[in-house]
Amino acid sequence: MKISNLIIIFKRKIVSSSFFWKVRHFFDPSWIDGYDNKTIPKFYFDFILENNISSILDFGCATGKLLYDLNKENLDLISYGIDINIKALDACNKKFKLVNNSDSTFFFDHEVNHDNLNLFLQKNNLKKFDLIVFDRVLYCLSEDAILSLLDSFADLTDTILIDDFEISRKFETQGYNHRDWISLLDKFNFKNTINLPTIYTKVSKANARTLIFQKYDSKSTDMS
Repeated sequence: MKISNLIIIFKRKIVSSSFFWKVRHFFDPSWIDGYDNKTIPKFYFDFILENNISSILDFGCATGKLLYDLNKENLDLISYGIDINIKALDACNKKFKLVNNSDSTFFFDHEVNHDNLNLFLQKNNLKKFDLIVFDRVLYCLSEDAILSLLDSFADLTDTILIDDFEISRKFETQGYNHRDWISLLDKFNFKNTINLPTIYTKVSKANARTLIFQKYDSKSTDMS
């Protein structure tokens, strides 16, 4: 194997660690500002509009760039973000307080806390979120952690968006964990309805995809 390929694999293994993202600001202070400069794909804005999405949970929200940009288009959008990086969450709160005077419609947490989640939903008269987003974050978790996470969120939404690396026999992949998202989500009664090449920049030697899943009734073939 070429040295260049080994370097790619090594780098990808590092960024595939949740610990890396938890402490990234210590050795890359510019990461927070740099993350805020990324462009949110038009797909998100179109999907929110076309599906009348009024509440979102973003797991792995980082600096809240996605939720923030969506909120600028719709100030009534109810937003909940979760991220393990405390500095990134500080950036989330600062941005949201500039565009939204009601702190009851947004909340950012450093872990999955169901007491906080349930209280937030109650405050906003919601039973569940219209959409839960896992935007290029699940590859950092073990499969057991992913299954546990999906199990804890399965009753909190009917719609899930995942942008991540999907198993494929058509692509040579290096470094990132690739998984069978359709089979994983089916365990929790979610059916894949959209499966596209990633809405972000194509990743070399990786099969990055954007997938939408809808909850279905396991007792029938109809979507719930």
